[in-house]
Amino acid sequence: MKRKFEALRENLDEFVTQNDYPVLAVGCLPAELAYVVKFLQALDEKHPADYFVVFPQPFDTAEGYLDAATRDLQVQLQAAGEARAQRGDPPFAPLPNDVVDRRRPPEQRVHALLDWMRGLVPNEQEHRVVVGFLPLECRDVGAYARLMESFIPPKGFPQWMQALRVVVWDDRVDRRLGSDIRARKVERVLTFDVDFSTPALTDALSVDAVDTSLPVAERMACVLQLAALDYSYKRYPEALAKYGILFRYYEGVGLAPMQSLCLIGAGDTLRASGKPAEAKEMLQRALALSASAKSLPMLLNALISIVEVCFDLGHHEDAESYADSGAQVAAGALNPFPYADFYERKGDAQSAQKKQDEALASYGKCRNLARMYGYTHRAESVLGKLVQIYGERGMASEQRDAARELAEVHKAPVPGTPAGPSAAAGEAVGT
Repeated sequence: MKRKFEALRENLDEFVTQNDYPVLAVGCLPAELAYVVKFLQALDEKHPADYFVVFPQPFDTAEGYLDAATRDLQVQLQAAGEARAQRGDPPFAPLPNDVVDRRRPPEQRVHALLDWMRGLVPNEQEHRVVVGFLPLECRDVGAYARLMESFIPPKGFPQWMQALRVVVWDDRVDRRLGSDIRARKVERVLTFDVDFSTPALTDALSVDAVDTSLPVAERMACVLQLAALDYSYKRYPEALAKYGILFRYYEGVGLAPMQSLCLIGAGDTLRASGKPAEAKEMLQRALALSASAKSLPMLLNALISIVEVCFDLGHHEDAESYADSGAQVAAGALNPFPYADFYERKGDAQSAQKKQDEALASYGKCRNLARMYGYTHRAESVLGKLVQIYGERGMASEQRDAARELAEVHKAPVPGTPAGPSAAAGEAVGT
């Protein structure tokens, strides 16, 4: 995967520095375009003499996209102007009417924008303006392609684009822009495809994992990501085998927190494959190792997993104990969200043991934490349970208060007297 990222970075960098092509069309899916945006923006530090302007605004219509792009550009110019004033440099020229006038056709506006941006650099022979028209959302691929095609020269490298390097997007499935460019027989456009799909990333990780020219630590990082992918695609034996290899490696180099991570991964895999008893044993090992290494993040994650395994096994007393420990660890780590989660799960375990008074106290603590930190999902769940318990115990006043608060969370009218738990009350709770 690192190689795929490096390939993208290197291709963008080479495009910025070369002198033969003014436009680069990057073929990728919309979800992958964020990588292109980030890597292009990051080149700003490597090329301080050049100007980088990226427009990632959503594309609904050509007019709307240009409106949003010019508004963003004006904000950037204002911020840059303040810095230039402090250095004693003159301000940038304002955007011309040809760019901002919505009565003009979008094709004329985008051409005027690019032409104006040439003036950002003091010398077109020594400096570049790198522009990325890279909408992270596009609802009209055809309109986007037509707008981009409008300024791409069919022949040669026109003088007005000598200082410009423009990166555009071509949907890797639709290929609308690429098809138009080929139909026009455009000469000076570079193309580069990006594929960060799961199969492509899995293939890249697999190649890196067996590449003996890479450092062992880097190869093991690839194996760790492959284990997670195996788990997500329910290839449980393969995931377990990889976690075993990783555990032995991290044991050899003395990285106890990473050993814990492998044990947690193996425990989660065993649970998902229908082996909760074995998962519990694995997670108990992870807890012991995390505690001895004083690794709060690993300890927290191991506790999250083992609480759920205990519920799977019906070990409610253990679930209560582990949830109580988890709440203490989350508090120590200053992480309010698992703190609230653990209190709800502690209440669930107590309720399963018919310890309703203790369950009410735990649910009340969760309710207060969820309210304090705006944790809406957890508030809905625990309030639904409180409404049910208060109703069963004839605690009418407390039930009304909880129902009213639940209605406020839902932003819905308060029901009269709920006949049973809300939908949230039956919801699976946890991590």
